[in-house]
This record gives sequence, C-alpha cells and structure tokens, in this order.
Amino acid sequence: MTHYLRVYTPRVVSDHIMMQDDFVRLHRFLLESEDIPEISDDLRNVVEEEWADLAHKLLPSKNDP
Repeated sequence: MTHYLRVYTPRVVSDHIMMQDDFVRLHRFLLESEDIPEISDDLRNVVEEEWADLAHKLLPSKNDP
C-alpha cells in the first residue's frame, strides 16, 4: 500500500507561520481527539478549510449565535 504525503502551503495563523510539520501535527491531533474544547478563530478556519470532515470535533465558537 502506497501512502502519499499531502503538501500544505505555509500560512500565517495567529501570528505564527504554519509549516508542513505544524499541519501534520494538527491533523494527527484532530484524528486522535474526541472534542476540541477551545480553539482560536484562525485555527478553526484552518481546520474547516483543510479537514472539513473533522470540523465536527470543534466545539461551537464563542462568536456563533
């Protein structure tokens, strides 16, 4: 079985430049976690854009009505 590494474009998230390793660690964390209690809006946007299928693990934003 061949595994392909997804390549992520670096992006600024909360004054930090997310690089490939950051995306890989975040994705692994999302896969291993049940619910993510608190997350910045910037990071929430990353999760929703990159892994929409995992966004259900994010608790509602404080900004959601």
